[in-house]
Amino acid sequence: MQFTALGGAAEVGASCMLLQIADKNILLDAGIRVNRRGDESLPDLNKLEELIGDDLHLVLVSHAHLDHTGALPLILKRYPTVKVYCTLPTKRILEILLEDTVRIMEQEVEKEKSEAPLYNREMVERVIWVLQDMSFSQWFQPIEGVEVYFHPAGHVMGAACIFIKTAEGTVAYSGDIATVAQRTVSGMESADFFQPDLLILESTYGDGIHANRKTEEQRLAQAIAQVIERGGTVLVPSFAFGRAQEIILILKGSILSGVIPKFPIFVDGMVRAICDAYTDLVEYLPEKLRNWMKNSQQLLFWNRPQKNLPEVTKLVPTERITMFNPQPKCIISSSGMLSGGPSVYYARVLATDPKNAIFLTGYQDEESPGRKLMELQTGDPLVLEDKEITVECEVNKYNLSAHADQIQLCQQVSYMNPKTVILVHGEWDAIQTLRRKLVLKHIVWPAQNGETIEPTKQPEWISNYTLQKIEAEQLTFYGTLETDDESITFRFDKTLLSSAQWKQFFEGYTEVKAKFMGKWLHVRGLGPDEGPDE
Repeated sequence: MQFTALGGAAEVGASCMLLQIADKNILLDAGIRVNRRGDESLPDLNKLEELIGDDLHLVLVSHAHLDHTGALPLILKRYPTVKVYCTLPTKRILEILLEDTVRIMEQEVEKEKSEAPLYNREMVERVIWVLQDMSFSQWFQPIEGVEVYFHPAGHVMGAACIFIKTAEGTVAYSGDIATVAQRTVSGMESADFFQPDLLILESTYGDGIHANRKTEEQRLAQAIAQVIERGGTVLVPSFAFGRAQEIILILKGSILSGVIPKFPIFVDGMVRAICDAYTDLVEYLPEKLRNWMKNSQQLLFWNRPQKNLPEVTKLVPTERITMFNPQPKCIISSSGMLSGGPSVYYARVLATDPKNAIFLTGYQDEESPGRKLMELQTGDPLVLEDKEITVECEVNKYNLSAHADQIQLCQQVSYMNPKTVILVHGEWDAIQTLRRKLVLKHIVWPAQNGETIEPTKQPEWISNYTLQKIEAEQLTFYGTLETDDESITFRFDKTLLSSAQWKQFFEGYTEVKAKFMGKWLHVRGLGPDEGPDE
């Protein structure tokens, strides 16, 4: 078994992982760096060709975000016969995202910001034609000798944690995961039924602990209401898929429950098309949201005007200029990092007025304008698409992350109990912090782009003693508990006797001592001088 990160290692972007297992070459995602242009945005496709030549057997897609899918048209161009699988929501949303990506690349050519688009509409159509959608929570065999299972991963609609079984070993690829429930997608449930040899794990927030989700939602809604009350306009730059839909529903819910007053909400950019697509994917929404739609007879996002509900309006380009009128309002628009889309157009005007506000709600790449905005002081300059402005508006960040934090990531590792963990999809500090949390119980590799790892072999940097400790930590033994009037008997299979920890702590002992520590009953062997007094 071999693993090579072609992109997405020690970074957030261009996720593209080559897994070579059971004589098969399997690609896990094929994304781009959304804040870069041209070849710099791509994973190392030359390295892919160097490693496998023409023999790519399978592509598995975790979810539709472009940092996991934006290079798929180039993969299909180079490997036209390869099989590609994802979930149905991912396929539906991906078509919208890739078509919009082509449109943006064509515009950049017109503005002379790039020489040529990376791909065209015909190449996108080829991707959608080839993509085969599979249901969640069932095993299927896409190619001979390989079984695959899509486990709901939270994060966004359609996102899957991918489980792979082969004769050579088992692998889990997390994709992007979120364990806390959101309005449009349930949180990832534990996957303790699948305990892989290798877990490839995202590390976006490997060094962070999220604030309470409900509290952050309330903070955001109330902050927007305060700006509206003082006569300002709020811009919420949002990821078009996932985050924008959450924010619309947070505001509608807060207004409906009377927490904040009613105000107009406008939606622009690719957010509009994604919201419309959700209407065709209602069966993938959480039950609570489906019931609300059924009982209220309202559309999910574009509701008919009612006394207690705001009107949510889809903007078209010709209406954008009207958003600078003095009417207080909230604008939700892509992109979430202010790296493109209508949000940049709005920010360049709204940011210069202290009555207004720009509220960020998601991950901001180190090089993104959104990250730079977060680090500025009032009155500092900011460059947005080659235009310098002075930031006078209120700026704040709210943690509505759709990624698991450090504690939640560690919990998922404990459920799956893998022999080896490879950390990807995170900045270096986040990866190293998470690695230190996991390294006492697992072999943990911090992946580097272009580096090939053999995860089932003992690393040169780990001692035999440490390896034995890790293997002992991973062992779990199940038995039975029997009680009668005089005693309690624990019965285990004799395989327990072969474990290193049994030999170290229990071999040769005939008496034991048990002590409760919280909910755990700790047992240790007693030496000849440690027994109870007669």
